[in-house]
Amino acid sequence: MFRQRLLTTLILVPLVLIILFYGNNIVFTSIILLLIWGCAQEWLSLIPLQTAWLRLAYIVLTLVFVWLAHYGFEYWLTVNLILWAFIFIAELTFPKSQIAWGFPLVIGLVGFIVLAVFAESLITIHAMNQGKVLILYLLLLVWAADIGAYLVGKQWGKHKLIPLVSPGKTIEGTLGGFLLSMLVALVGYLYFRPVQPLNWFIIAIITTLISVVGDLFISILKRRAKLKDTGNILPGHGGILDRLDSLLAASPVFYCGLMVLAPGL
Repeated sequence: MFRQRLLTTLILVPLVLIILFYGNNIVFTSIILLLIWGCAQEWLSLIPLQTAWLRLAYIVLTLVFVWLAHYGFEYWLTVNLILWAFIFIAELTFPKSQIAWGFPLVIGLVGFIVLAVFAESLITIHAMNQGKVLILYLLLLVWAADIGAYLVGKQWGKHKLIPLVSPGKTIEGTLGGFLLSMLVALVGYLYFRPVQPLNWFIIAIITTLISVVGDLFISILKRRAKLKDTGNILPGHGGILDRLDSLLAASPVFYCGLMVLAPGL
């Protein structure tokens, strides 16, 4: 499993960097839409939805929502942020809140909004000044939180974070991931030299914390659907959503932070 995971990572990371830095906006947008298509396919297993024509309709409607998000991004961004606030509350109150996730319609609608705003956030950031480097920085923030949580949690993790949602996550691991992300934020600060240093670190803190919320949310949906992974397209990693769960929540918040707290850096 570890060897598979490592091999997949060694292939994916250079591929991501090539697309990010050598692909133009059209190429990048096309790749994001392809990812959303894959995510929508996997989201169907979380609903779950088996009827062929309904599955096709859901994938098409998800892509339509991406288009809608492009033309009303501020509105959908606001809706998305409110939605993540409710999801956070649902995680803190789980399993009492699980009744809300018992309705396929709820899971389906949440998927439309979350996937569409995630996609539009990345596409919009990519088109910004220094957008490519900003996306790399966002990826490193989220990856650092994930890697730090895994390493510290495995070595010193004793106290469960939210055991009924994700038994493997610990408070110690989460703190370790947070500290590693702050190290990435420091490196990012030295590179970008933002006008308002405090705001820069506030963005990093909020982005890192919300990434954990995204991770836990997909864990809730997998537990509800009795799935270990959302798919098997990535050997050793599971599905696309298993890799993007943290970014689903982090990307819109990161974009919003840039616009509100660091316009023009």
